[in-house]
Amino acid sequence: MEGKTFESLPEDIKRKILIRMSPNSLVKCISVSKQLAATIRTKSFKEHYLRRSMARPRVLFVTMDDKDATTPSEYQVLFRSFHQDQKSGEQRHMISISLQGEFMFSPPVRGLICLQERDKNRVVICNPGTMKFRNLPMVEADKTTKIITQFGYDEGEDESKVLCRKTKPKTPWENEFQVLTVGVGPGDQEPWRRIVCNVPHTPVRDGVCDRGVLYYLASKSDKSKIIMSFDVRNENFRLSPSPQEVDLNKGFWKFVNNDGKPELVDETNAFVYEPSGGDAYLETWVLHGYSEWSKNSILIRNWRGYAEDEKKHVYRFRGTTRTKQLVFAPIMVNEEGSLVVIYYDTPTETFTRSMVQLLGGGDDEFRFVQTFLHHVDSPMLI
Repeated sequence: MEGKTFESLPEDIKRKILIRMSPNSLVKCISVSKQLAATIRTKSFKEHYLRRSMARPRVLFVTMDDKDATTPSEYQVLFRSFHQDQKSGEQRHMISISLQGEFMFSPPVRGLICLQERDKNRVVICNPGTMKFRNLPMVEADKTTKIITQFGYDEGEDESKVLCRKTKPKTPWENEFQVLTVGVGPGDQEPWRRIVCNVPHTPVRDGVCDRGVLYYLASKSDKSKIIMSFDVRNENFRLSPSPQEVDLNKGFWKFVNNDGKPELVDETNAFVYEPSGGDAYLETWVLHGYSEWSKNSILIRNWRGYAEDEKKHVYRFRGTTRTKQLVFAPIMVNEEGSLVVIYYDTPTETFTRSMVQLLGGGDDEFRFVQTFLHHVDSPMLI
């Protein structure tokens, strides 16, 4: 083996080694070897890499930090992730990307995340694992136009798409919808296309993409809440029925991810407490297909005593892992710049905690963080 180079190894051995590398390591391989770049950029390698990543999904935390910005409008977009089944103390990925502007985030889809600059018409696609991002074509809009974006994926055509809603503040129910197919490379990027929606509505919450359909909460012209679905392949809108027991106009309803399925939860009234003691029932509704809902009422032993020790930060339900662990996280970091994530294992009725350090210390009470389940390492955008 003396003097043997990586390039001289058999192709199957090289692929087995590459498939186990982190996305950022793949970027380095591409920069030093045209042969490796050709292998990594093949469709078969990307599909194999994604299948392996999906077998061990991650929890992704996203926040903004302007403390180290060189200009007033420059923020650090911070990503931290670890495997959902990771034990405390294992190495975690911490990545920061400098972007001009303040951004809102859509839930990740197949390892990519869509960022929309707040009160602007700029949309960015980012791969947290590779620290790469791509500016999409600007949405044509004047300063009085507000836009909202959603991110979805069509498995049949292997295409990621961004759905954009444009509206004017004086006529909030006269919306224009556009869609953009994310190109494989920056040179083959298509422009935004206008599409027709026969169900007047305004998206109000981030959605969950399930088998090529994006489900999200919206408002009608009378301000009543509805559930909409968007078929990513056919680019059709559809009104989806809500659970019979649910009044979307009461509470603060949100879609979370239940091992890939859309799960509906009221963030203000999710728990039903036992008359005595600290036990509570978490009530959610899981969507199966377009219209079938099943109610989950999960007993959580001693929830009041375990979760309420941090009085300042209210825990929100963030989804269910494939091993049936319920994940709870606050919406803001604490004074030390960290947050504590709570896992509840339903089969064993046990809690575990995981501390995540995101920012430096500070007294800013509005340092928000978003927590997403089922994020995966992706070889895209490299």
